[in-house]
Amino acid sequence: MIIDYLAYLLSLEPKGIKLGLERTEQLLHMCGDPQNTFTSIQVIGTNGKGSTSAMVANILKVSDYKVGLYTSPHLTKINERIRINGNAIPDNEIIMFLNQYQSSIEQVDASFFETMTALAVWYFSKEKVDIAILETGLGGRLDSITACNSSLLVCTSISKDHQHILGDTVEEIAYEKICALKKNMLCISSNHQPSIKEVFNKHAALINAKIEYVKSNTNNQLINLNGAHQLENQMLAIATIQHLSKFKIGDKAIKKGLASVSWPGRIQTISDKPLILFDVAHNEQGLLSLCNFVESLNLSKDKILIIALQKNKHLYSSVDAINSLFDCIISTQTNVRNYLSANDVSKLFSPNKSSVILDPIEAIKYAKNNFNNQCIVIAGSHYLGPIISKEFKISFENI
Repeated sequence: MIIDYLAYLLSLEPKGIKLGLERTEQLLHMCGDPQNTFTSIQVIGTNGKGSTSAMVANILKVSDYKVGLYTSPHLTKINERIRINGNAIPDNEIIMFLNQYQSSIEQVDASFFETMTALAVWYFSKEKVDIAILETGLGGRLDSITACNSSLLVCTSISKDHQHILGDTVEEIAYEKICALKKNMLCISSNHQPSIKEVFNKHAALINAKIEYVKSNTNNQLINLNGAHQLENQMLAIATIQHLSKFKIGDKAIKKGLASVSWPGRIQTISDKPLILFDVAHNEQGLLSLCNFVESLNLSKDKILIIALQKNKHLYSSVDAINSLFDCIISTQTNVRNYLSANDVSKLFSPNKSSVILDPIEAIKYAKNNFNNQCIVIAGSHYLGPIISKEFKISFENI
Protein backbone atom coordinates (compact mmCIF):
# COMPACT_ATOMS: atom_id res chain seq x y z
CA MET A 1 0.00 0.00 0.00
CA ILE A 2 1.30 3.45 -0.97
CA ILE A 3 1.27 5.92 1.92
CA ASP A 4 3.95 8.38 0.79
CA TYR A 5 2.37 9.31 -2.55
CA LEU A 6 4.85 12.13 -3.15
CA ALA A 7 7.86 9.82 -2.89
CA TYR A 8 6.24 7.34 -5.28
CA LEU A 9 5.32 9.98 -7.87
CA LEU A 10 8.76 11.57 -7.67
CA SER A 11 10.29 8.13 -8.20
CA LEU A 12 8.71 8.23 -11.67
CA GLU A 13 10.40 11.51 -12.59
CA PRO A 14 13.80 9.99 -13.50
CA LYS A 15 12.01 8.29 -16.39
CA GLY A 16 12.03 11.80 -17.89
CA ILE A 17 9.74 13.05 -20.65
CA LYS A 18 8.23 10.19 -22.63
CA LEU A 19 6.67 11.30 -25.87
CA GLY A 20 3.83 9.31 -27.41
CA LEU A 21 0.19 8.52 -26.62
CA GLU A 22 0.31 4.72 -26.34
CA ARG A 23 1.22 4.43 -22.64
CA THR A 24 -1.38 7.03 -21.63
CA GLU A 25 -4.06 5.35 -23.74
CA GLN A 26 -3.24 1.99 -22.15
CA LEU A 27 -3.24 3.42 -18.62
CA LEU A 28 -6.52 5.28 -19.17
CA HIS A 29 -8.09 2.07 -20.49
CA MET A 30 -6.92 0.20 -17.39
CA CYS A 31 -8.57 2.94 -15.31
CA GLY A 32 -11.88 2.41 -17.13
CA ASP A 33 -11.46 5.19 -19.72
CA PRO A 34 -12.55 7.99 -17.36
CA GLN A 35 -11.81 10.62 -20.03
CA ASN A 36 -14.96 9.55 -21.88
CA THR A 37 -17.32 10.37 -19.01
CA PHE A 38 -17.16 14.19 -19.17
CA THR A 39 -16.66 17.04 -21.63
CA SER A 40 -13.11 18.38 -21.83
CA ILE A 41 -11.16 21.13 -23.54
CA GLN A 42 -7.50 20.70 -24.46
CA VAL A 43 -5.28 23.80 -24.33
CA ILE A 44 -2.07 23.97 -26.38
CA GLY A 45 0.47 26.76 -26.97
CA THR A 46 3.74 28.08 -25.56
CA ASN A 47 2.84 30.92 -23.19
CA GLY A 48 -0.54 31.66 -21.65
CA LYS A 49 -1.88 28.09 -21.46
CA GLY A 50 -2.28 28.16 -17.70
CA SER A 51 -3.75 31.68 -17.56
CA THR A 52 -6.25 30.97 -20.35
CA SER A 53 -7.21 27.65 -18.77
CA ALA A 54 -7.75 29.37 -15.41
CA MET A 55 -9.94 32.05 -17.03
CA VAL A 56 -12.15 29.51 -18.82
CA ALA A 57 -12.41 27.40 -15.65
CA ASN A 58 -13.35 30.38 -13.47
CA ILE A 59 -16.05 31.61 -15.87
CA LEU A 60 -17.60 28.12 -15.82
CA LYS A 61 -17.23 27.96 -12.03
CA VAL A 62 -19.11 31.24 -11.42
CA SER A 63 -21.78 29.91 -13.80
CA ASP A 64 -22.36 27.13 -11.22
CA TYR A 65 -20.74 24.31 -13.15
CA LYS A 66 -18.42 21.77 -11.54
CA VAL A 67 -15.10 22.34 -13.31
CA GLY A 68 -11.92 20.29 -13.38
CA LEU A 69 -8.64 22.08 -14.11
CA TYR A 70 -5.42 20.21 -14.90
CA THR A 71 -2.27 22.32 -15.31
CA SER A 72 1.48 21.99 -14.99
CA PRO A 73 3.94 22.51 -13.49
CA HIS A 74 3.02 23.34 -9.88
CA LEU A 75 4.47 26.02 -7.63
CA THR A 76 4.69 24.31 -4.23
CA LYS A 77 2.64 21.07 -4.15
CA ILE A 78 1.86 18.46 -6.79
CA ASN A 79 -1.80 18.71 -5.70
CA GLU A 80 -2.03 22.17 -7.33
CA ARG A 81 -1.96 20.56 -10.77
CA ILE A 82 -5.39 18.98 -10.30
CA ARG A 83 -8.25 21.17 -9.09
CA ILE A 84 -12.03 21.13 -8.98
CA ASN A 85 -13.58 24.59 -8.74
CA GLY A 86 -10.21 25.95 -7.69
CA ASN A 87 -9.56 23.48 -4.87
CA ALA A 88 -6.52 21.22 -5.15
CA ILE A 89 -6.96 17.45 -5.08
CA PRO A 90 -6.76 16.06 -1.50
CA ASP A 91 -3.88 13.76 -0.55
CA ASN A 92 -6.21 10.84 0.18
CA GLU A 93 -7.56 10.88 -3.40
CA ILE A 94 -4.03 10.62 -4.81
CA ILE A 95 -3.25 7.76 -2.44
CA MET A 96 -6.50 5.99 -3.40
CA PHE A 97 -5.65 6.22 -7.11
CA LEU A 98 -2.08 4.99 -6.67
CA ASN A 99 -3.13 2.08 -4.46
CA GLN A 100 -5.72 1.06 -7.03
CA TYR A 101 -3.61 1.47 -10.16
CA GLN A 102 0.05 1.11 -9.11
CA SER A 103 0.38 -2.20 -10.95
CA SER A 104 -1.12 -0.65 -14.11
CA ILE A 105 1.27 2.32 -13.90
CA GLU A 106 4.22 -0.04 -13.64
CA GLN A 107 2.90 -2.45 -16.27
CA VAL A 108 2.81 0.27 -18.96
CA ASP A 109 5.97 1.93 -17.55
CA ALA A 110 4.16 5.28 -17.34
CA SER A 111 6.13 8.48 -16.76
CA PHE A 112 5.38 11.02 -14.03
CA PHE A 113 3.33 13.24 -16.35
CA GLU A 114 1.45 10.31 -17.89
CA THR A 115 0.55 9.10 -14.40
CA MET A 116 -0.55 12.59 -13.32
CA THR A 117 -2.72 12.88 -16.44
CA ALA A 118 -4.45 9.59 -15.70
CA LEU A 119 -4.88 10.63 -12.06
CA ALA A 120 -6.45 13.93 -13.11
CA VAL A 121 -9.06 12.48 -15.46
CA TRP A 122 -9.81 9.62 -13.03
CA TYR A 123 -10.45 12.16 -10.26
CA PHE A 124 -12.57 14.40 -12.49
CA SER A 125 -14.65 11.40 -13.55
CA LYS A 126 -14.99 10.12 -9.99
CA GLU A 127 -16.17 13.55 -8.80
CA LYS A 128 -18.54 13.89 -11.79
CA VAL A 129 -17.32 17.22 -13.13
CA ASP A 130 -19.43 18.89 -15.79
CA ILE A 131 -16.35 19.87 -17.79
CA ALA A 132 -12.55 19.81 -17.47
CA ILE A 133 -9.88 22.11 -18.87
CA LEU A 134 -6.72 20.14 -19.66
CA GLU A 135 -3.46 22.02 -20.23
CA THR A 136 -1.06 20.25 -22.57
CA GLY A 137 2.33 19.60 -21.02
CA LEU A 138 4.66 19.71 -24.01
CA GLY A 139 3.87 20.13 -27.70
CA GLY A 140 0.63 18.37 -28.59
CA ARG A 141 1.20 15.67 -31.18
CA LEU A 142 2.82 13.29 -28.69
CA ASP A 143 1.62 14.76 -25.39
CA SER A 144 -0.45 12.56 -23.08
CA ILE A 145 -3.27 15.12 -22.86
CA THR A 146 -3.96 14.43 -26.55
CA ALA A 147 -4.96 10.90 -25.53
CA CYS A 148 -7.87 12.32 -23.47
CA ASN A 149 -10.25 12.82 -26.43
CA SER A 150 -11.18 16.45 -25.78
CA SER A 151 -13.99 17.86 -27.88
CA LEU A 152 -12.47 21.34 -28.35
CA LEU A 153 -8.90 22.53 -28.85
CA VAL A 154 -7.70 25.97 -27.70
CA CYS A 155 -4.34 27.40 -28.79
CA THR A 156 -2.54 30.27 -27.08
CA SER A 157 0.49 32.16 -28.43
CA ILE A 158 3.40 30.19 -29.88
CA SER A 159 7.07 31.05 -29.49
CA LYS A 160 10.38 29.29 -28.97
CA ASP A 161 10.67 26.98 -25.97
CA HIS A 162 11.77 23.36 -25.47
CA GLN A 163 13.57 23.51 -28.82
CA HIS A 164 15.64 20.44 -27.91
CA ILE A 165 12.39 18.46 -28.09
CA LEU A 166 9.96 20.38 -30.32
CA GLY A 167 12.24 21.83 -33.01
CA ASP A 168 14.42 24.86 -33.66
CA THR A 169 11.94 27.09 -35.51
CA VAL A 170 8.52 28.42 -34.49
CA GLU A 171 7.08 26.64 -37.52
CA GLU A 172 8.41 23.26 -36.33
CA ILE A 173 7.11 23.98 -32.85
CA ALA A 174 3.73 25.04 -34.28
CA TYR A 175 3.46 21.74 -36.16
CA GLU A 176 4.07 19.70 -33.01
CA LYS A 177 1.36 21.66 -31.23
CA ILE A 178 -1.36 21.75 -33.90
CA CYS A 179 -1.10 18.00 -34.42
CA ALA A 180 -3.19 17.71 -31.25
CA LEU A 181 -6.05 18.76 -33.57
CA LYS A 182 -8.03 15.72 -34.69
CA LYS A 183 -10.46 14.97 -37.51
CA ASN A 184 -13.62 17.14 -37.52
CA MET A 185 -12.40 19.00 -34.41
CA LEU A 186 -12.54 22.78 -33.88
CA CYS A 187 -9.54 24.80 -32.70
CA ILE A 188 -10.03 28.28 -31.22
CA SER A 189 -6.66 29.95 -31.68
CA SER A 190 -4.73 33.13 -31.07
CA ASN A 191 -4.07 35.12 -34.21
CA HIS A 192 -0.55 33.90 -35.02
CA GLN A 193 2.00 35.21 -37.50
CA PRO A 194 1.42 34.10 -41.14
CA SER A 195 4.04 31.33 -41.15
CA ILE A 196 2.43 29.65 -38.14
CA LYS A 197 -1.07 30.01 -39.57
CA GLU A 198 0.16 28.38 -42.78
CA VAL A 199 1.30 25.33 -40.77
CA PHE A 200 -2.00 25.29 -38.85
CA ASN A 201 -4.23 25.65 -41.91
CA LYS A 202 -2.36 22.97 -43.85
CA HIS A 203 -2.84 20.44 -41.04
CA ALA A 204 -6.50 21.37 -40.53
CA ALA A 205 -7.25 20.96 -44.26
CA LEU A 206 -5.52 17.58 -44.27
CA ILE A 207 -7.76 16.14 -41.53
CA ASN A 208 -10.97 18.07 -42.29
CA ALA A 209 -10.78 20.13 -39.10
CA LYS A 210 -11.53 23.81 -38.54
CA ILE A 211 -9.53 26.67 -37.00
CA GLU A 212 -10.97 30.00 -35.89
CA TYR A 213 -8.46 32.75 -35.12
CA VAL A 214 -9.29 35.26 -32.38
CA LYS A 215 -8.07 38.84 -32.67
CA SER A 216 -7.32 40.54 -29.35
CA ASN A 217 -9.18 43.64 -28.24
CA THR A 218 -6.83 45.80 -26.18
CA ASN A 219 -9.56 48.28 -25.27
CA ASN A 220 -11.67 46.06 -23.05
CA GLN A 221 -9.70 44.63 -20.13
CA LEU A 222 -11.96 42.59 -17.86
CA ILE A 223 -9.29 40.50 -16.11
CA ASN A 224 -7.44 41.45 -12.94
CA LEU A 225 -4.19 39.77 -14.08
CA ASN A 226 -1.17 41.97 -14.83
CA GLY A 227 0.28 42.33 -18.33
CA ALA A 228 -0.97 43.40 -21.74
CA HIS A 229 -0.39 39.85 -23.01
CA GLN A 230 -3.25 38.69 -20.78
CA LEU A 231 -5.70 40.58 -23.01
CA GLU A 232 -5.02 38.08 -25.78
CA ASN A 233 -5.65 35.25 -23.33
CA GLN A 234 -8.84 36.98 -22.19
CA MET A 235 -10.25 37.17 -25.72
CA LEU A 236 -9.31 33.54 -26.29
CA ALA A 237 -11.11 32.53 -23.09
CA ILE A 238 -14.25 34.46 -24.08
CA ALA A 239 -14.27 32.89 -27.57
CA THR A 240 -13.86 29.44 -25.99
CA ILE A 241 -16.83 30.00 -23.67
CA GLN A 242 -18.94 31.21 -26.60
CA HIS A 243 -18.30 27.93 -28.43
CA LEU A 244 -19.52 25.78 -25.54
CA SER A 245 -23.07 25.56 -26.83
CA LYS A 246 -24.27 22.96 -24.28
CA PHE A 247 -23.29 25.25 -21.38
CA LYS A 248 -25.49 28.26 -20.61
CA ILE A 249 -23.21 31.19 -19.79
CA GLY A 250 -24.26 34.85 -19.98
CA ASP A 251 -22.20 38.01 -20.42
CA LYS A 252 -22.55 38.82 -16.72
CA ALA A 253 -20.94 35.48 -15.77
CA ILE A 254 -18.13 36.03 -18.27
CA LYS A 255 -17.34 39.44 -16.74
CA LYS A 256 -17.59 38.10 -13.20
CA GLY A 257 -15.40 35.08 -13.98
CA LEU A 258 -12.70 37.18 -15.62
CA ALA A 259 -12.73 39.85 -12.91
CA SER A 260 -12.30 37.28 -10.14
CA VAL A 261 -9.81 34.89 -11.75
CA SER A 262 -6.67 34.11 -9.78
CA TRP A 263 -3.58 32.59 -11.33
CA PRO A 264 -0.49 32.72 -9.07
CA GLY A 265 3.02 33.38 -10.35
CA ARG A 266 1.98 35.39 -13.39
CA ILE A 267 3.37 38.88 -12.79
CA GLN A 268 1.86 38.46 -9.33
CA THR A 269 2.14 41.34 -6.87
CA ILE A 270 3.34 39.71 -3.64
CA SER A 271 4.19 42.96 -1.82
CA ASP A 272 3.16 46.58 -2.26
CA LYS A 273 5.79 48.22 -0.05
CA PRO A 274 8.28 47.61 -1.45
CA LEU A 275 6.73 46.64 -4.78
CA ILE A 276 7.69 42.98 -5.35
CA LEU A 277 6.49 41.00 -8.37
CA PHE A 278 6.78 37.25 -8.92
CA ASP A 279 6.63 35.79 -12.43
CA VAL A 280 7.32 32.26 -13.64
CA ALA A 281 8.34 33.57 -17.09
CA HIS A 282 11.18 31.35 -18.29
CA ASN A 283 11.43 31.80 -22.06
CA GLU A 284 11.97 34.68 -24.47
CA GLN A 285 8.34 35.68 -24.96
CA GLY A 286 7.41 35.33 -21.31
CA LEU A 287 10.32 37.48 -20.17
CA LEU A 288 9.61 40.09 -22.85
CA SER A 289 6.00 40.31 -21.61
CA LEU A 290 7.29 40.76 -18.06
CA CYS A 291 9.68 43.53 -19.19
CA ASN A 292 6.88 45.25 -21.10
CA PHE A 293 4.69 45.27 -17.99
CA VAL A 294 7.39 46.62 -15.69
CA GLU A 295 8.22 49.29 -18.26
CA SER A 296 4.53 50.26 -18.52
CA LEU A 297 4.53 51.14 -14.81
CA ASN A 298 6.78 54.16 -15.57
CA LEU A 299 8.53 53.80 -12.24
CA SER A 300 10.96 56.47 -11.11
CA LYS A 301 12.55 54.02 -8.64
CA ASP A 302 15.29 51.53 -9.46
CA LYS A 303 14.24 48.15 -10.81
CA ILE A 304 15.90 45.05 -9.37
CA LEU A 305 15.66 41.60 -10.97
CA ILE A 306 16.30 38.34 -9.12
CA ILE A 307 16.45 35.58 -11.72
CA ALA A 308 16.96 31.80 -11.69
CA LEU A 309 16.76 29.60 -14.78
CA GLN A 310 16.70 25.95 -15.76
CA LYS A 311 18.92 24.54 -18.51
CA ASN A 312 17.83 24.53 -22.17
CA LYS A 313 16.15 27.92 -21.86
CA HIS A 314 17.06 30.25 -24.72
CA LEU A 315 16.29 33.86 -23.88
CA TYR A 316 17.37 35.50 -27.17
CA SER A 317 16.23 39.14 -27.42
CA SER A 318 14.81 39.17 -23.89
CA VAL A 319 18.40 39.40 -22.61
CA ASP A 320 18.75 42.81 -24.26
CA ALA A 321 15.41 43.92 -22.84
CA ILE A 322 16.41 42.78 -19.34
CA ASN A 323 19.79 44.49 -19.54
CA SER A 324 18.15 47.69 -20.72
CA LEU A 325 15.31 47.75 -18.19
CA PHE A 326 16.79 46.62 -14.89
CA ASP A 327 19.29 48.61 -12.84
CA CYS A 328 20.52 45.60 -10.89
CA ILE A 329 20.33 41.90 -11.84
CA ILE A 330 20.90 39.30 -9.12
CA SER A 331 21.50 35.83 -10.52
CA THR A 332 20.63 32.87 -8.30
CA GLN A 333 19.71 29.19 -8.76
CA THR A 334 16.77 26.92 -7.94
CA ASN A 335 18.92 23.91 -6.99
CA VAL A 336 16.23 21.72 -8.55
CA ARG A 337 17.16 19.16 -11.24
CA ASN A 338 18.49 20.61 -14.50
CA TYR A 339 19.01 24.03 -12.95
CA LEU A 340 21.39 26.51 -14.52
CA SER A 341 24.06 27.60 -12.05
CA ALA A 342 23.85 31.18 -10.82
CA ASN A 343 27.27 31.87 -12.34
CA ASP A 344 26.08 30.71 -15.75
CA VAL A 345 22.89 32.75 -15.43
CA SER A 346 24.99 35.80 -14.57
CA LYS A 347 27.03 35.44 -17.78
CA LEU A 348 23.90 36.28 -19.81
CA PHE A 349 23.71 39.82 -18.47
CA SER A 350 25.77 43.02 -18.35
CA PRO A 351 28.72 42.54 -15.97
CA ASN A 352 28.31 46.06 -14.58
CA LYS A 353 24.73 45.29 -13.49
CA SER A 354 25.06 41.65 -12.54
CA SER A 355 25.85 39.98 -9.22
CA VAL A 356 25.59 36.40 -7.97
CA ILE A 357 23.93 35.09 -4.79
CA LEU A 358 23.69 31.30 -4.87
CA ASP A 359 20.91 30.89 -2.30
CA PRO A 360 17.61 32.31 -3.65
CA ILE A 361 16.26 33.10 -0.16
CA GLU A 362 19.45 35.03 0.61
CA ALA A 363 19.08 36.81 -2.75
CA ILE A 364 15.55 37.90 -1.82
CA LYS A 365 16.61 39.02 1.67
CA TYR A 366 19.54 40.96 0.23
CA ALA A 367 17.27 42.75 -2.25
CA LYS A 368 14.69 43.57 0.44
CA ASN A 369 17.36 44.91 2.81
CA ASN A 370 19.32 46.90 0.24
CA PHE A 371 16.60 48.04 -2.18
CA ASN A 372 13.73 48.59 0.23
CA ASN A 373 12.15 51.50 -1.66
CA GLN A 374 12.69 50.08 -5.14
CA CYS A 375 10.83 47.65 -7.43
CA ILE A 376 11.96 44.04 -7.01
CA VAL A 377 11.05 41.40 -9.62
CA ILE A 378 11.62 37.68 -8.96
CA ALA A 379 11.42 35.57 -12.12
CA GLY A 380 12.66 32.71 -14.26
CA SER A 381 11.16 29.45 -13.01
CA HIS A 382 8.18 27.67 -11.43
CA TYR A 383 10.76 26.11 -9.12
CA LEU A 384 10.99 29.42 -7.27
CA GLY A 385 7.45 28.76 -5.98
CA PRO A 386 8.42 27.03 -2.68
CA ILE A 387 10.94 29.79 -1.94
CA ILE A 388 8.35 32.52 -2.57
CA SER A 389 5.77 30.67 -0.49
CA LYS A 390 8.17 30.28 2.44
CA GLU A 391 9.65 33.77 2.37
CA PHE A 392 6.37 35.65 1.86
CA LYS A 393 4.06 33.16 3.64
CA ILE A 394 1.84 32.72 0.58
CA SER A 395 -0.14 29.58 -0.29
CA PHE A 396 -0.69 28.70 -3.95
CA GLU A 397 -2.82 25.64 -3.22
CA ASN A 398 -6.38 26.94 -3.74
CA ILE A 399 -7.44 29.65 -6.19
